Amino acid sequence: MNKKEKIILTQIKQDFTTPVDAISDYINLIIDSSDIYEDEISDEFENIRKSSRTLRVNFNEAFSEYAELKKKTIANDEEASILRHDLRTPLNGIIGYSEILIEDYEDDIDEKHNQDLNHIIDLAKEVEGAISRFVDFLKGGAEKDAEEHSDDDSAENLFSSLGKIEYKLEIIDEIKEAKILVVDDIKTNCDVLKRRLESIEFKVDVSMSGKDALEQISNNKYDLVLLDVLMPEVNGLEVLIKIREQYSADKLPVIMVSSFDDVESISKCIQLGASDYLSKPVNSTILTQKVASTLERKSLREREEQLLSELHRQAITDEMTGIPNRRYVFDHLEKSFDDIEKNSKEHFAAAIFDIDHFKHVNDTYGHAAGDEIIKKVSKIATSVVTAPDIFGRIGGEEFLAVVYNNSKNHLEQICEKIRTSIENEETLFDNQKIRVTISGGVCFSDESTSVSDLVNKADERLYLAKKNGRNRFYLSEET
Repeated sequence: MNKKEKIILTQIKQDFTTPVDAISDYINLIIDSSDIYEDEISDEFENIRKSSRTLRVNFNEAFSEYAELKKKTIANDEEASILRHDLRTPLNGIIGYSEILIEDYEDDIDEKHNQDLNHIIDLAKEVEGAISRFVDFLKGGAEKDAEEHSDDDSAENLFSSLGKIEYKLEIIDEIKEAKILVVDDIKTNCDVLKRRLESIEFKVDVSMSGKDALEQISNNKYDLVLLDVLMPEVNGLEVLIKIREQYSADKLPVIMVSSFDDVESISKCIQLGASDYLSKPVNSTILTQKVASTLERKSLREREEQLLSELHRQAITDEMTGIPNRRYVFDHLEKSFDDIEKNSKEHFAAAIFDIDHFKHVNDTYGHAAGDEIIKKVSKIATSVVTAPDIFGRIGGEEFLAVVYNNSKNHLEQICEKIRTSIENEETLFDNQKIRVTISGGVCFSDESTSVSDLVNKADERLYLAKKNGRNRFYLSEET
């Protein structure tokens, strides 16, 4: 195999692997959040992933046997068709399952994931083109008699036969105007990369030394770093190590750029924390694709984190009032008892209270008015009970505060402030003025042996407060 043929095969392999890697990244990120979907939908996502794996295996085997090891040659059009069929079969699965999900489950799948599926289809079509070029190249290369080769069989004419390839990178809204730092000690390299990236709506800063790059990273928020390997004083690998000491690859991805294109060099960069690798001279198509793919993966991970954070917030937050719910409050009670046993935290107190005659409020003014009263009480109490103390709604019109200052005088002040503030507050609902009062009971952790015992004692004192006239707090077994 001559040099020109090697160059062509290398480009074909790159044109195949780049979109296949992107397909795998998209589908893995979707599957990572597939617990939000029904089993049938999750199965379709898994089918796409299996097809992607099969596609990669089939191509690697074919590339090795036909192009690298030369164990096989394509003798005729029939054999070429068989090879093309074997490679396209899993590709059809990727496209087919993606289209099924888009068409049949449009209303059931997250809008962003629908967009991801469309990206997967587009990437699959790119792979289809690479497969065709691979098989066509093998057909042309099967002729062993050099004298029979015409000029049309040359590498130059092979690329010419493809015609002009229209390629337009679609930039998703989430990564438009992403901020990128280009680091290279050669001004021309910085300028070229900056202009290419700015042409597709990214914001780009440049740095011409490793030291300056680290300073810029510490003073600015970047979404991506393009980092040259060979630089004087502080080289790119040293900069990469410093970056990874501060930021994970998810938070600040780094694409290394170098003239070194051997597997060992690339592998070392990846091992040190690089997200990807670009060989010089940088191909504009590969550059924009890798940058966009890296930024999209970062955006997807951020969106996933936001989703998980929101799900966690919902799991520990009372939907009506926006304050901590029963689960959150009781989890903290359990943790606080554990901390006491480990001698890492002082004793605390729990105060339970509810709204007096709340059933009468609902019966008289309606449940909507009752909801407004609950919201108003929550707002007042949270203005009094502040971090590190905790205040939450544990059910209906019942609330619980966890106060870590174990002073009885402090608890009396807090309870009295909440009680009087609510007593003096007037809620206007449907042109009606509504006033309510609260009653509560307090128990200190040094009076109890467990969370359940603590809560039961506080609840007993709440009952005493109601029994003895309401609109009061009891901090002991007084009657």
